[in-house]
Amino acid sequence: MYSFKLKISKLIFLLLFYTAASLFFSGCDKVEIITPDTSFKENVVVRAELLAGENFTGIKFTKTLPLDVAYSISAAELKTVTAYLKINNTQIVPLHYTNNGLYKPLYKLKIKNEATYELFATYNGKPIYSKTRVPAKPNVTNVIYLDEFFLLGEVTANKDEAYGAAWVILTRFNTPNLMADDFYSIVTPLNNSSNKITVRTKVIPEQFRSNVQKQLTKIKVYAFDKAYVYYFNTKSNGKSVEDAFVHGGNNIAWNVKGENAIGLFIGTAHSPLIPHL
Repeated sequence: MYSFKLKISKLIFLLLFYTAASLFFSGCDKVEIITPDTSFKENVVVRAELLAGENFTGIKFTKTLPLDVAYSISAAELKTVTAYLKINNTQIVPLHYTNNGLYKPLYKLKIKNEATYELFATYNGKPIYSKTRVPAKPNVTNVIYLDEFFLLGEVTANKDEAYGAAWVILTRFNTPNLMADDFYSIVTPLNNSSNKITVRTKVIPEQFRSNVQKQLTKIKVYAFDKAYVYYFNTKSNGKSVEDAFVHGGNNIAWNVKGENAIGLFIGTAHSPLIPHL
């Protein structure tokens, strides 16, 4: 009798085991393999800085590349863009392909401060447009070096412009000056406010705070078309700016318009290097 009960118990165990195993493997058959979204949209990328008082350096037209494609200018450059500038609504300047996606006039073109520049371009039958105003060189006063190791300056501001500041440390022996890698902030004057605004630099790194370097530290203030403030305040969303230019940055407030077109076409001017008090 004992042997019979033992056999029944083993039979029940085996039935339960095979039932559980069957349910397990049946569930495994229904597991979905989730793959990352690798969808890709090609954008035309426009890059140009129009610096007051300097010769126009051209406009670069490239395209975004998929994330799994190593960046190279030969893969990204566009050679068949039709483009021209319109200056102050009176002068037309055709642009021509040179190399590496760069389009320039056939002759030197000096950028005028307080002038308006429009970009008209076409690629694959689709129009691209942007407009910018080049500021005058900013008027900077009352620069001070704070105990928190940054510079503060006062600027006479225009309501249609945005401003940022960078610290610069003079070096010797014909080596390049040291300069902040970015702005602390980009500011614009408030409506109905005084035309004086304050700009500040990023904090100066500890290794550049010696008394000698402090005496060699100056401020450089930049003025931009007001569109730059929207770009600056959104460019840190997610990827680096350079990566956004390469692979696309849909969350960035670009000022280039057009179907599947992004980029920055911006007028700018900067002050000379100014010492602090």
